[in-house]
Amino acid sequence: MTSDEIFAVIRQQNESIIALLARLVWTPDKLAAVVKSRKSDPEAYVRVYNALDGERTVTSVADIAKVKQQTMSVILQGWLDEGIVLNIGSDSRPKYKRLMKLPERRNQKEAQPQPGTSAEELPVAQGTGGTNGNGE
Repeated sequence: MTSDEIFAVIRQQNESIIALLARLVWTPDKLAAVVKSRKSDPEAYVRVYNALDGERTVTSVADIAKVKQQTMSVILQGWLDEGIVLNIGSDSRPKYKRLMKLPERRNQKEAQPQPGTSAEELPVAQGTGGTNGNGE
């Protein structure tokens, strides 16, 4: 195994440990609530949060939310202060990394039940078949 391969394995293990530890403090719902607290297009901020891979620039994630770079900098600094992102870059060139991936709304029509639709009528997630996994 080369040193690059060893480094890649260690990096993946560290990312897994960080995500597991984050789940001890932040449930995905609580984390999503903080991310979505922005009034304008909360789902765009979920997409931004999920895009924080430690490689993207502030400008590139600002484009995802369709906001100015300065606005995104303030939001990311707030998330850093909240403890929901890590700065793996430097103070002068920050590179932000998310703690865990949040579920994104795929389609507005799918995500919102139609008027008059009861919870019992909603489709069950594929693969579960409405069971506990043991056929019960």
